[in-house]
Amino acid sequence: MKQAAICILDGMGPQAGGYLYNTLIQKAVRDYGAKNNDDFPEIILHSIPVPDFISADRYRSDALMMLKKRIKETEKLNISCLSIACNTAHVLFDELQRVSKIPLVSMIDAVAERVNEDSRKAVGLLATPSTIKYGLYQKALSKYGIKTILPLKKDLKILEKIIRNILSGKINIEDKNMLNKMVENLKRKGAEGIILGCTELPLLFPVKLDFPVYNSVEILANTLLQKYYKPHTMGEL
Repeated sequence: MKQAAICILDGMGPQAGGYLYNTLIQKAVRDYGAKNNDDFPEIILHSIPVPDFISADRYRSDALMMLKKRIKETEKLNISCLSIACNTAHVLFDELQRVSKIPLVSMIDAVAERVNEDSRKAVGLLATPSTIKYGLYQKALSKYGIKTILPLKKDLKILEKIIRNILSGKINIEDKNMLNKMVENLKRKGAEGIILGCTELPLLFPVKLDFPVYNSVEILANTLLQKYYKPHTMGEL
């Protein structure tokens, strides 16, 4: 099967790109019956060490220039779509799409569409303070009339610390317990589900939870694979 490749812009943090890649491979096996090497999608993973602009806006223009340059280089390859393995970096999404000849797939929009398909009226959001400040999910969800329930202000600093711990390889039970408490608070405020709106959070978040969880990495992986395999089926490969 010779399809144009899926390209992932990564490096914001790099662990999330690896998680997205592994998720794509696992879902190709489970959902599309991939068995042989050429059944799997071609995936180009660009881990770009952009400066940290998650909490430092002064680095945002530098990050934008680096990503624009890489997109231009990517256009020389046979690529069907681009995606960004970082929720917060979607603040640059529109600017990047304007300079790209290759369509970008929005993780934010994919999650909002999934929440709408499930007929949720209100969902809680766990994300970086910047993702929340820029209103990335709030805007996407509002198009469907879905209310976004946010963590308490005092929890935002804790949430950022947890995310940075994950980035630095620190996975501990205290952080997991704090996330559980935040989920309970969001449920009490009326959340009918929880969006993991940071690509690092699934690496720590409880796997089993008796409550709808919208994993932004898994939802993006589903969207990318649908675009890659459609209209093919494994029986046609």
